[in-house]
Amino acid sequence: MTLYHYIAANKELPLGSFGLNPTYKPISELNPNMSNYVQLKGEKYQKGDQLIEVYETEEDFNGIYIDKPDPHYEAAVRDKLTHPYIYQLEIILSLRPLFLFIEKHLSKGDTIEIYSCLNDEESKEKDDRLDTEIDLAQMRFGKHIYFKKIDELIHMFDLEDKQYVLVKK
Repeated sequence: MTLYHYIAANKELPLGSFGLNPTYKPISELNPNMSNYVQLKGEKYQKGDQLIEVYETEEDFNGIYIDKPDPHYEAAVRDKLTHPYIYQLEIILSLRPLFLFIEKHLSKGDTIEIYSCLNDEESKEKDDRLDTEIDLAQMRFGKHIYFKKIDELIHMFDLEDKQYVLVKK
């Protein structure tokens, strides 16, 4: 089953993808064996080739996607979150782009909530034992674990099924 993530904030957040760094190349310049790994784009190259989205490195493909959730799922997770604006979050590769997004889009003192659960288990009770807090201003994970950089945090932390996380900036 797929682990879904929801974030909630006290203010509206921008929608879309963040952190991804694609380049666009004509199909003729690519190895034909890579055709299963690329997404076609509707743009045309000046020679008539269709341009496709390519990620040169793994870091280029590291990002998040934020969108409004389906109303059914939003209603199912609303009781696990306290902030009024709820979004569905897709994480691609790692949590690093999520924390960079929080750093960029939240003001000092703001919080964001994250709730994760397996697909179609949104209405089940959250596991209170997994509740945790991350304080980005204090660079603290939980009550007693301090980190120096976001990269250090993402190596010691991952989102789990039925887990609630409060992130403070």
